[in-house]
Amino acid sequence: MIRNVSRNLLQAERIINLIAHYRTRDAALIKDLDLQTKAAVLRRARVVGHRVYYCKQAERLMPLAGQAILDADREGTDLPSGCVWWADSLTRAKGRMARSWWAPEGGLYLCLALYPSLFTENWSFYNMGVGVAVAQVFKEMGVLTRIRWVNDVMVQGRKIAGILTESVRAPGSGQTYLLFGMGININVDSFPEDLVHAVSLCGITGRRWSTEEIGARILARTGWIFGLIHHWESDCLNKEPADQPRNPVISAWNLMSDTIGRRVIYGLDAEIHPEMEGVAQGLAPDGSLRLTLDNGEEVRVNSGEIRYALA
Repeated sequence: MIRNVSRNLLQAERIINLIAHYRTRDAALIKDLDLQTKAAVLRRARVVGHRVYYCKQAERLMPLAGQAILDADREGTDLPSGCVWWADSLTRAKGRMARSWWAPEGGLYLCLALYPSLFTENWSFYNMGVGVAVAQVFKEMGVLTRIRWVNDVMVQGRKIAGILTESVRAPGSGQTYLLFGMGININVDSFPEDLVHAVSLCGITGRRWSTEEIGARILARTGWIFGLIHHWESDCLNKEPADQPRNPVISAWNLMSDTIGRRVIYGLDAEIHPEMEGVAQGLAPDGSLRLTLDNGEEVRVNSGEIRYALA
């Protein structure tokens, strides 16, 4: 047991160092920000992955993060923002609506606990930003990824990554944390028969990849995107409504989305209980999806999920 704990600590330290490496690399590649702005974004970015809890296998990661929040609260402290739980496989993984998630070895399974400091009305951009981070990293690796609203990452019409967001409230402090669970198919060789719409990175590229490297890149990019959205919010407070800067998460999402212009089925559980069908027109300023229904009515949806209607 002591040997396993030691191995886990060493692995966690390696991951933390890798995240720092890719965070520095990302910052060096950005040329369109002045030095002061870049430094401010980096300060925010460093929060993500400053502490990593690694285990080879777990049932689920989000309950571990939630329990850590409650334990800290019971001791009269707050769990530091940006802690990450990482596992090589999960035995009872869940997605939206408690759907089971195939999580064998070869996948990448993460949970990020965030103490949100954006205004509440902007919290949805954290969720959207995680999906953008995953899609951007894959794209930079040469894989043509697209995003299905809100943050399903797709390759050739099949799902390669999913993000689940939950909130946990510490009863003592009253502080709400956001938990982002990520399930990413990296070196998964096969899927159960009922997962015909799933795909893995190795299945697309025909080669094996380092889950450690990809996970570190994704966490580093997530931190960078969070830093950008914090800078955007701060900038908005100092500008007149007519001069508001562009939201960096919405801009990035638009570039990678395959949802806009498509006919979609919407629902809190779009597979079992579809609620409406229409054409996706794009994102509203708050990140909600604008749909035009068949009767011409435009509605906005800011939670739930979509599936693409058959042509």
